[in-house]
Amino acid sequence: MVTLKVVGESRYDMRRRRFLTAFSAAVVGIAGCTQESETEDSPQPSTTLPTKTPSPYAEQADDFRSFLQQEGISVVELLPQPPSNTVELTYVSNEEQYEQVGGEIGTIAGGFFNRVANGWEAERLNAVVMDSPESRFGTWYAKSSWFDAYRDGEISSNELSLKVLDTLSRAESA
Repeated sequence: MVTLKVVGESRYDMRRRRFLTAFSAAVVGIAGCTQESETEDSPQPSTTLPTKTPSPYAEQADDFRSFLQQEGISVVELLPQPPSNTVELTYVSNEEQYEQVGGEIGTIAGGFFNRVANGWEAERLNAVVMDSPESRFGTWYAKSSWFDAYRDGEISSNELSLKVLDTLSRAESA
């Protein structure tokens, strides 16, 4: 049995390892889940009104918004951009510690990847992270092609996580 001992690991390296571990667990856990069907307890009477039928792309964005809200993510804005197949998300982070942000990003990216796996044609999620409704913390993004590579066995869950984490950049004012 070989035991490896990390010598001289900096505080930054330890935080990055914890950050990556939390993020990886969240992405793989959420992306691997199947969507559960919702059932109604009792039928509600409905009135048919002439309305514009939303596109499937917009409906999937609404489903994503519901998922984020169920996960306790404070969505400021979620804009599906069907012509470019991107989704623009602005949210207020619930986390106060650097190490905890990875889990939150993993939850959001995992939810995005789950919807892509279930047919959402979104190619990219662009996220703006706010410290508060008035203060921008940073940005990150996720690409559906990265999830496709993970699903096809071309990259590992850690590599998928690193691809997303490597896009995280701090706002200049933060």
